[in-house]
Amino acid sequence: MSSEQIQQNWKVQVIKDNPTFPFIVVDNWYTPNEEKAVWKELDYYSSMPKDQIDRAENTIVARDNKGNSLSKAFRFYTNEYYTQKGFNKSTIFNCMYKQRLPEFHQYIDQCMPYGRSFLSTTNDSTLISYYEQDDHYDAHHDTFSWTNCIWMVREPRLFDGGDFDFPETGHEIRLKNNRAIFFPCCYSHRVSPVKFHTQPKEIGYGRYTITHFYYSTPQG
Repeated sequence: MSSEQIQQNWKVQVIKDNPTFPFIVVDNWYTPNEEKAVWKELDYYSSMPKDQIDRAENTIVARDNKGNSLSKAFRFYTNEYYTQKGFNKSTIFNCMYKQRLPEFHQYIDQCMPYGRSFLSTTNDSTLISYYEQDDHYDAHHDTFSWTNCIWMVREPRLFDGGDFDFPETGHEIRLKNNRAIFFPCCYSHRVSPVKFHTQPKEIGYGRYTITHFYYSTPQG
């Protein structure tokens, strides 16, 4: 069975009550089998000691006018774990067939004129963020064409917060496991602080975000 024939169980909302800021929310982004495999990959990334995991504050990240990092979170750069030839071993990369499906593009078509910039992209970049106590991301915008964030969190949840919003429009999108959001990178967006009400004994019970950035490069 080809990837295009895999049965998706998407629940899609195209939010465009403010026509200047359309965006897409998809629940059940991964199929159950894909979700299980993604969790195994996330656990693999998180298996190293915390002091050996990159912090966003020490990497290339959105910053304020004083040079302070707007993000407080752990980060995993997937290209450091796989060679270009090894990407086919990553479930996260293999699941990017979904963004190419005509069934998904029909929702992008409802986000015009911004949708044109998604459909004309030729490249992508991926990073994984992991939020624990007090981690957050202050309001910022990205520097590509479109952003796709996929949220993964174990249930029952051991924390409050970690929700997402667009401060320019007042839209808040609550954190939910296996929920994806797509939006043009120029939108200002942020993540509220994570606050544990039950302190976990090990890493992996906070908030994961798999982020795919889409952009175009000149031909030739």
